[in-house]
Amino acid sequence: MRTMRWCALALLTGLLAFPAAADEMQDAMDRANALNLFRQINLQPAQAQQMIPVLKRIQEMVEAYDSSREESLNRFSATLKQARRQLVSGAELSDEMIQALKNYQQQRETERRNFYRTVDTEMKTLAEVLAPDQNQFLDWTPPESVAPEEYLEERLEMQRIAMGRIQEVAQMLDAVKHLDAFNFVTGRGPIVNDYLALYFQPETQQFQQAYQIAIEYSDQVRLISEEQWQAQSLEIASGLVQELGLMPMMDPGQRPGTVSWTSLFRLMTNPQTLAVARGLSR
Repeated sequence: MRTMRWCALALLTGLLAFPAAADEMQDAMDRANALNLFRQINLQPAQAQQMIPVLKRIQEMVEAYDSSREESLNRFSATLKQARRQLVSGAELSDEMIQALKNYQQQRETERRNFYRTVDTEMKTLAEVLAPDQNQFLDWTPPESVAPEEYLEERLEMQRIAMGRIQEVAQMLDAVKHLDAFNFVTGRGPIVNDYLALYFQPETQQFQQAYQIAIEYSDQVRLISEEQWQAQSLEIASGLVQELGLMPMMDPGQRPGTVSWTSLFRLMTNPQTLAVARGLSR
């Protein structure tokens, strides 16, 4: 019961916490952050003008979201006050009360995710305003919690690519394994070279390193039985793809050296960014 009491208290603390009111200093810092980003990407007045209606829609979404949260909290305030009184008095919360608190928290979480997704749609429109050389500094890819369907599609595509490369390597190793004794000595080099030339620049150190790795794998494959090869060909091929560095990343994450989606979200939902865009559009 002590654990359940602690969980309920933590839940209440989160529900009753309110963000601090923004002051003039914070507004100035927010404007500086927006101006700094726009200057870094060399935002043009015409682009700033195109951004204004999108940023206005985002602000309307923020206001609607905040209003909805406040209304929801007001409707639930009596339950929250009752739970707080019980905790302060040392009484244990009933299972019904704890479930009500959890349901409310889950409702808030669902609303939050829906808000993030609608804003993300507008952020994609902002990305389209910018040129490719400007977008190279910005990572507009939302986290999985915001757009799980996009990550699912991306993972499926990466899996398709990975399986294609594994099968490609397996075919190359299979061809080498089944060479006769004479052609194994003289013919496997060209087979390996032809495969590696698809991914590496010939006559480079990287190509030579990849060649040595592939030759070592072909030696191992040559020595195992046909039964073992048939059973483990894809596993062995997968190992070679990994060592060659050709396995696609299933979760690429944020692009190095870029402004993350989370930072862009905070910036684009801030009313000071709209003010800065208006100033730059003149």
